[in-house]
Amino acid sequence: MRIVLPIALFAFAGGLAAGLFVERSRHTAPETAAAGPVAAENDREETSAAGGGPAGKNFEAELQKAKERIRELKSELAALKGSLPEEEDALDEKAKARELRARIPELLEKGDGPGLVALMKDLAALGEAGYKGAMEIAEIFRKAFKDGDEALGVPKVAFNKAFGGALVPLMTWALANPGEASAWFRGHSIHMLYWVSDVDAGPIFIEALAKESDPNLAAAMAGYIERLAKPEMVSDIEEAARLHAGKPQAMRALVDALVSLHSPESGAALRHLAGDSNPALRAAAELAIIEHSPPAAGVMITTTRPKSQAENVGLQKGDIIVSYDGKPVESLDKLRKSVQAKPDNQLVTVMVNRNGALVPVQITGNWIGIDGKFVKPQ
Repeated sequence: MRIVLPIALFAFAGGLAAGLFVERSRHTAPETAAAGPVAAENDREETSAAGGGPAGKNFEAELQKAKERIRELKSELAALKGSLPEEEDALDEKAKARELRARIPELLEKGDGPGLVALMKDLAALGEAGYKGAMEIAEIFRKAFKDGDEALGVPKVAFNKAFGGALVPLMTWALANPGEASAWFRGHSIHMLYWVSDVDAGPIFIEALAKESDPNLAAAMAGYIERLAKPEMVSDIEEAARLHAGKPQAMRALVDALVSLHSPESGAALRHLAGDSNPALRAAAELAIIEHSPPAAGVMITTTRPKSQAENVGLQKGDIIVSYDGKPVESLDKLRKSVQAKPDNQLVTVMVNRNGALVPVQITGNWIGIDGKFVKPQ
């Protein structure tokens, strides 16, 4: 087909031009020959004086139309030359994928795990035509690995190492098309993409979050984004936090990602989120603003336990415990050790920074009833 169509188009264009030439010769040559040299000379003079005459004008018009049509045909031919190879390549890839996929039962029957891994890579290298087959093999190993760290003669470590190279586009495609890949394969792809050294997984996860509805997978990607966040990702992270406001774990990880950047832009994004209509997102952002730009160093309270000392004395989320029993608080671990070292009947003064103001609080030793994280001004 790639040969027949161009030949047909050029044959049509050549025939059109030749037909016009013959048509002109049929109308002009006999009359000139019959009239003799004098008539021919007169005819040339009349043609020159009249601007070519009616027959000449019609011929020029038809010739111009033929030239335009030839240009159109050349353009169509160029388009065909560009599209036909792609269509044929796609058909070739599908045929190759079917051929490779047909080998899976034979290799599985032989217990040839290394052969299956190699086949998985070959299928992935074909692009979308081979993705289903590659994922089929991955699922075979998933089920086989339930019995231990080795399956079909392949250690789990070696299997995971295969998820690089040609499988990177497959994993990216799976996350971008959640309806085409199982939750397990998407989850495995998330973890493998994070660990592949030459892949910038952050933008991949940001894009995938727009389509991922599974709360566990969304939380996994958001958790990695917290580690991979870059200044240029601020607006995308803010948008993702809004989108996943109904998934608490993912939403908090995305808010924490903005905190980790400690930039004016990320601070502005947190203030935007603090005005959101979703109460959970709003509360998380308000707390994150304090962590992003704390007024003092200390342990910021993130949670107070029900019926605890903290709740009884009025400690609040966002309070920063700056000193305990007159000594500066330098970490959450040191605070816990200081509290546990005091008897539960001994009163201790705790100094809290609340919205920039210092508030003294009296509590007893042993247990306060809070969760928190150490913060300090940048």
